[in-house]
Amino acid sequence: MQTFTAPDYLTLMYRSDLHFLVARWQRPVTGAETQEGYRLILSAAQACKCPYWLLDGRRRLPADPETTAWGLHEFFPTLSQHLGSKVYMSQLLSPLYQQLTSASQEFQQAEGFPHQTYKMRRFNDETHAVEWLQQAQREASQA
Repeated sequence: MQTFTAPDYLTLMYRSDLHFLVARWQRPVTGAETQEGYRLILSAAQACKCPYWLLDGRRRLPADPETTAWGLHEFFPTLSQHLGSKVYMSQLLSPLYQQLTSASQEFQQAEGFPHQTYKMRRFNDETHAVEWLQQAQREASQA
């Protein structure tokens, strides 16, 4: 297990036993903190060469529309360029946060592109979030 230095609103840990990068948001964050946090997550992923991310957002609130647009249209689409492979993000959210993102047309459109360079799924149960990442690993190893 390897931990990375991060601000008070984020913990970053690479689980070598699972080949997951685990990022846990510790409190509600601003748009600027969200962007900084995702850049730190990417930096840690590059250091570990890990495209499998468990993102625990249960302690944070949904991002504002500008930050959501930045993530979906600017940041996430570039991840595979930085890591050299498709990136799999399993987001662990509170039930309300999951409901809001599931109802968002922006999330539905971003996830519906057939040649997406990343895959993202949202869960409110950590067991299911981990299982989805493990399934993605199995599928990637068979390809």
